[in-house]
Amino acid sequence: MGVLNIDLDISALTQYLENFAKEISADVQKSVKALAQDAHNHIKEEAQNNLHSFREKYLENLSAPEQIDDLIWVITLNEKAEWIETGRPEPFDMKPGLLKDGKMSKDGHKYRVVPMNQAKTPSQMTVAKGQYEKGMVGLVKGFLREKGIPYKKLEIDPRTGSPRIGKLHSFDISSNIPGKGVSPQLHGLNIYQTKQKDGSVKRSITTFRTVTDNENQKDKWIHPPVDARDFFPKAKIWAEQEWENKILPALLDKYR
Repeated sequence: MGVLNIDLDISALTQYLENFAKEISADVQKSVKALAQDAHNHIKEEAQNNLHSFREKYLENLSAPEQIDDLIWVITLNEKAEWIETGRPEPFDMKPGLLKDGKMSKDGHKYRVVPMNQAKTPSQMTVAKGQYEKGMVGLVKGFLREKGIPYKKLEIDPRTGSPRIGKLHSFDISSNIPGKGVSPQLHGLNIYQTKQKDGSVKRSITTFRTVTDNENQKDKWIHPPVDARDFFPKAKIWAEQEWENKILPALLDKYR
């Protein structure tokens, strides 16, 4: 689990403690709380701007600042996403993680059907595969345009005037076979509209691929190395500079 530790020097305020002890203590506590929240927001902003396919996983495992003492606030990153922060220098096999909650086939092999999003926005595309992913999205858009089917816009039932719900379309679109895959990426493309808990309707364009622990898949579902992001060390440097350059000077000016 990743933990953010920030070192703050308040020794410059000690000369004013005799006359303003309570006020200084309250101001420092308030300033540290605000800085903890700002550091958390700084990490979130870095993740939003620099992560793509890993963004959602990182953010959902990033904790809000938690106070454990008067001047101690802790921001943590759950171990499920720590590898995004620290990176993985070698290619890694995704199958063990994907098959953790898999089912057992009749021939005794574990398997799982994995949904693949084929309607990515530019912010969801990775830097390394950006052009390739844009190409796939372009193929989907062009194909649907020819069929008179919207890409993002909800399809409405003309009888009720409400969004259609369920599986609406299924197509095989001629496309590339990525990596060591066995199926063209856009074969088995399905379009769904599903009702969410809040009553809204979500449109998704998805393909499904099966991962198994069968011997013939041993060299498949291998993810390339991941660079370390180091958002926590960068946030530590940023927060300490904020303290030294802005927050502490403001406190000193107040009590001089």
